[in-house]
Amino acid sequence: MRLLRAWHGLASCLLALGLAGCAGGVGPRFPMSQPLGSTRAEVLTRLGAPTASYPLPQGERLQYSFLPAGVTVYNLDLDTEGRLQRVDQPLLKSRIDTDMVIDQTRAEDIRLLYGQPLRVDQVARFEGTVWVYQFLDLNEPFYAYLHLDPQGVLRRVVYQPVRNPPNGHHRG
Repeated sequence: MRLLRAWHGLASCLLALGLAGCAGGVGPRFPMSQPLGSTRAEVLTRLGAPTASYPLPQGERLQYSFLPAGVTVYNLDLDTEGRLQRVDQPLLKSRIDTDMVIDQTRAEDIRLLYGQPLRVDQVARFEGTVWVYQFLDLNEPFYAYLHLDPQGVLRRVVYQPVRNPPNGHHRG
């Protein structure tokens, strides 16, 4: 009986911690909850250092990637005065289909949108590299394989469902 009570107590604590962790994903430390107009300093205070930063023609992009363990990349675009103008999560199948133009998109364009890939592969019958990204499509995990030729030009995009995802991203 004591063991059962201890088990229920432990389960309750773990549930409370889990719910607190979930709630933390939508608070001020979550990239999508950053108020437009925030200064660069305010964003950095709330989110910490970005995984990458890129100059844009009209400002700067702060990129927060949750790869390789996660399935999202957040781009926070600042204007020339350092104020947040746009927050975007482009690692979606619909966006990849729209943003990736075969024979035109270059490696630097891909990195600007999606950050560093989960991994870089090589495959038979293709001279070049394959950048692999993991993302969710309707809560199902997928890999996007972006085939880049030796000059860094996108030549092909292939999608594959993730079987037994190692990081537990399945159905949410």
